[in-house]
Amino acid sequence: MFRQMTLGLTAVVVGFCVSSTANAVVLQTIAADDAYYTFGANVSANSGIRLLGDKAADIGFPDSQSISFLKFDQSDLPTTPFGPGGPKVELVLQQDNSLAPTLIPASNRRPVVLSVYDLNGIFDPINGNLADIDYGLDGANSIATTAVGSNGFYRWNITDLVNQWILDPLSNNGLALSGLFGNTNIDDRNSYGIFHTVGSTTGAAPALFVVSEPPVVTLLAIGLLTVLLGRSVGRRMTR
Repeated sequence: MFRQMTLGLTAVVVGFCVSSTANAVVLQTIAADDAYYTFGANVSANSGIRLLGDKAADIGFPDSQSISFLKFDQSDLPTTPFGPGGPKVELVLQQDNSLAPTLIPASNRRPVVLSVYDLNGIFDPINGNLADIDYGLDGANSIATTAVGSNGFYRWNITDLVNQWILDPLSNNGLALSGLFGNTNIDDRNSYGIFHTVGSTTGAAPALFVVSEPPVVTLLAIGLLTVLLGRSVGRRMTR
């Protein structure tokens, strides 16, 4: 899926608004090809309704941890890797508490920290990929980390992982989104990231954003020019 647009305050993806950095340009959006989540050791039958990520292990329930897995078709990816200072690739998910009304949702006061990890095995929505997550020591191999709070859109910069897929297509096994590491037990209660999944018709399905932002120098120049023009107009009005 290709979309190009200049962002003032929002970008539109699959018909839904996603807040973004002012003046950024979305060069391309790539919808996830497949997704599922696990509850404990099993793939959830509710994966067609939502994706989940939580911190069950940090409150003493490691066997109830929920982890989401996403796959992006290689043919949808660019063929040239992204260099330093160029566009970046962000995984974008929409948090929506209404998708799981019986769960304790993450909030700004009680967020859940979720990290992206690479997978070392072929994407398997039937049996799951729990044994394939490349955590490293205590989560050291995380590619990007974001604290998920109240309803809204959340981003993970996974440019390095996408570059790896571009350079070595056989390594594209998808990714895991896990809160196994990086969270703390605040009050012995869980916090869930609850996201729209592939094929959602009520919100934004998971996607990659290829985003370009103008250099800081350009933004400073624009700001300075705006100030100078404002002063010039002010002088004219006082004459």
